[in-house]
Amino acid sequence: MTPARLTALLCATFVSACGSSTPATTFHKDIAPIVQAQCVGCHRAGGIAPFSLDTYASAKPMAAAMAASVASKRMPPWLASSSCGTPFVDERVLTAEQIAAFDAWAKGGALEGNPADAPKSTTTGAQGLSRVDATLAMPAPYTPSETLRDDYRCFIVDPAVTKSTIVTGYDIVPGSQKVVHHVILYAVKRTVAVAEDAKDAKAGWECFGGVGIDSVGALGAWAPGGSAVVYPFGTGIRIEPDQVLAMQVHYNTDNAREADQTSVKLQYGVGGETAAYLLPLAADRFRIPPGAVDYKYSERFDNTLGFPLKVWGFLPHMHTLGKTITMKAGSTSMNTCLVDIPRWDFHWQTQYFRPKALTLGMNEGIEMTCTWDNPTTRTITWGEGTSDEMCFAFVYATP
Repeated sequence: MTPARLTALLCATFVSACGSSTPATTFHKDIAPIVQAQCVGCHRAGGIAPFSLDTYASAKPMAAAMAASVASKRMPPWLASSSCGTPFVDERVLTAEQIAAFDAWAKGGALEGNPADAPKSTTTGAQGLSRVDATLAMPAPYTPSETLRDDYRCFIVDPAVTKSTIVTGYDIVPGSQKVVHHVILYAVKRTVAVAEDAKDAKAGWECFGGVGIDSVGALGAWAPGGSAVVYPFGTGIRIEPDQVLAMQVHYNTDNAREADQTSVKLQYGVGGETAAYLLPLAADRFRIPPGAVDYKYSERFDNTLGFPLKVWGFLPHMHTLGKTITMKAGSTSMNTCLVDIPRWDFHWQTQYFRPKALTLGMNEGIEMTCTWDNPTTRTITWGEGTSDEMCFAFVYATP
């Protein structure tokens, strides 16, 4: 090795070799720990992101793009504002020092560094399941209707549990993200679902507006940007041996029409978990005029269940015209901020969980407020289609 080459290598690894006491920023020591904690839940083989970042070889070509994305705070995707005060579990938010590390790494030549400095954990980030107890898939690929722009279809996926079981986590994996708009899992009686499925020769059944048959309740949901969900420790959704899951898939064919076979991975509790509920809140009486800017609509939902609720988390949902969505709790005045999303992005929807539950008393409620712009020439109302709108949220709560 020539002296010049040796000097270049030393300078690349330790800037001190060239007259500075500051070590160079390297992938294994400085970048990999951040990527593993905040990025590879999506940026991994089989993940929802378009490329992987879980190795140096895959991350190096993306160094400049990574630095720019984190500097603009476009990545990691995290829509909830810190204005509510209480941090959420596993917030995908980088510190100023972490953002600076990406910039230094990209500008310093995206150096690999010593592989021995790499973090020892090989988990897939905060969004992954710790284990998978069951993997269920639609019985066969389904191609959306040729005549429907928005095709809602429900399919039976059977966990085949032999005793009452608590689901503590799930990971819904769309077979085709080009056509899958959203997915909701409902627990339903097996006999009722099988009878509904048998009404025509096609797999599943049409189910606009809900599962179309009596359900025990929702178990989980996926929307663009979503990843695996782990429910707060000691809680989960109960399923029984006489139940199956009805997987409602909303297909939108604006951009493609191709076959889909969505699947779901389930994580079960170990015993002693408290059964929780996914409670739907639908603020659906809005009418957004043509050409409207910052049109606002609010609706209050009171706790009428007859007992206090421990509110753990939220899954807000709007369509493509949404701008902001906020949820507040209280009695006469809504002064407790639950979640505030000041810049809605349809492509990055996620569930937000509090580290400690908020108790919602019997005389208290939740107020949900949505705003939209309407650049079209038609009045926009609540609807199931992608070109319609929603102001909706699932609330995850225990008694």
